[in-house]
Amino acid sequence: MSYKSIALLSLSLVLSSCTNPKDNSDCSQVNYSFIGDYEGKGADSEGNSFNFFAKVSHLGDNKYRLLILADLDKPNEPLHVMDGVLEKNKFIYTSDNGQYKGDGTLSKDGFEGYYKGPIDGTFTMRRMNRKGDLNQGRARIST
Repeated sequence: MSYKSIALLSLSLVLSSCTNPKDNSDCSQVNYSFIGDYEGKGADSEGNSFNFFAKVSHLGDNKYRLLILADLDKPNEPLHVMDGVLEKNKFIYTSDNGQYKGDGTLSKDGFEGYYKGPIDGTFTMRRMNRKGDLNQGRARIST
């Protein structure tokens, strides 16, 4: 077998081993863009449902901060602050000075996650299209 054949075979094996980015292999996977504005909804372990907005900012490296807000278009204090690390589209975070811990999965359209603490819950967030898409001061989610 020639060196060219061995090199070509080796290259083919490496490329074929990383063809499915959705699997949980050790292949490197580029994170989807996380920065931006989101509209979300969720439910807690006590049966309460809730709606919220989120602003996601990049803190450097793979670190991100989510500000959970009642309204995007009015100045207000965040309801929760979530700090965490995004790797392979999985965001692991703590919130409210460590009172809550959780994680979730980022997709091209949004984020699905859960939290555990004094009250547990799940939530989903959809990326918003903010380019002139305002409805009476409240942003709408893109479809």
